[in-house]
Amino acid sequence: MSRVVVTGLGLVTSLGNDLASSWEALCQGKSGISEITGYDTSRHRVHFGGEIRNFDPTPYMDRKDVRRNDPYEQLAIAASKQALAHANLQITDEVADDVGVYIGSGIGGLVTQHEQFKILHEKGPDRISPFFINMMIIDGAPGIVSIMTGARGPNWAAVSACATSGNTIGEAWETIRRGDAKVMIAGGVEKAITPIAMAAFDNMHALSRRNDDPQGASRPFDTTRDGFVMGEGTAILILEDLEFAKARGARILTEMVGYGSTGDAHPRD
Repeated sequence: MSRVVVTGLGLVTSLGNDLASSWEALCQGKSGISEITGYDTSRHRVHFGGEIRNFDPTPYMDRKDVRRNDPYEQLAIAASKQALAHANLQITDEVADDVGVYIGSGIGGLVTQHEQFKILHEKGPDRISPFFINMMIIDGAPGIVSIMTGARGPNWAAVSACATSGNTIGEAWETIRRGDAKVMIAGGVEKAITPIAMAAFDNMHALSRRNDDPQGASRPFDTTRDGFVMGEGTAILILEDLEFAKARGARILTEMVGYGSTGDAHPRD
């Protein structure tokens, strides 16, 4: 079995639109939780979340591709290209078949779903975008990242709610260990601060309603907790076979040595 190391990171978060700015904000103890600005919250009970701000996808793709990809896919593309640059990894024809992409999402292209359902009801079925399925479906993210980076190895998307990114990275690790790839672009992405998602989670009493104290609302281990805080963003890792990484002179950030996955289900009364 191959040993697996991490050689690159890419981030777009509510703290910053790249690794450096997100890490600096974390080190300064800043919070990314604030008032939602992406839509009118006046009819909603929850007005805050970990919203991505001022993200510009055009450094990572041209404007035509921006229009043809949901914002969640744009985030995945950005973080993947950041991670490849951080790892100083060029995907050439020589290595492309050994580079895979596993990127998961809990919900996929929810922004596009909002827009297309509105178009369906207001303008009719003939006006639905021919790109709708590719923009909505959860494995659209690893698919478009593969296309835009040239990675031709294993390609797959995990969907396991809050455990999605952990499962995706773990399965990427297993893929390298068993020899099916030398490199994996792996991680997760979510763009779910939308009216329908926030209303649904709030109606099931899952979200905190501390609108008067958004930065103090996330308190999972406190006796006064009242729900979680919705966030959005993406984190992508470059995982490599240790010998492959050493042979190309890669900077090794850490070694991944284990992965487990269980279900915590119990019977309903």
